[in-house]
Amino acid sequence: MYDLGEKIKLLRTARGLTQTQLAKKLNLSKSSISKYESGQKFPTLETLINLAAFFHTSLDELVGLEKGATISVSGLTPSQLAIIESLLVEFRSDKKLKKIIMTPHQKNIFDNMLIEFLSLDDKSK
Repeated sequence: MYDLGEKIKLLRTARGLTQTQLAKKLNLSKSSISKYESGQKFPTLETLINLAAFFHTSLDELVGLEKGATISVSGLTPSQLAIIESLLVEFRSDKKLKKIIMTPHQKNIFDNMLIEFLSLDDKSK
């Protein structure tokens, strides 16, 4: 059984947001976000559209009609999450994956990713 509330919570926490922060970004109340996540209330179509747009996902994936692959991002820093989100946006935006050569923007994202994730290794030693 699909749980929309769990999906919203997963997307929110993956970006390091509190319910209050997400509510503010979507012009909603914190209690609305809490009720969506707990299954006490179902979002309106307008709110679902806004959630999908905010999380850079399709409505189908948001409501469980399209099963996308998921990767746990727990334990990543906010800057690491931002880099991963940039990658997703960049490579979903058009057919750039068909090119053999990376654009300067794509190279910059990968450079930032390497710097950020390699610096994490240095800190853990």
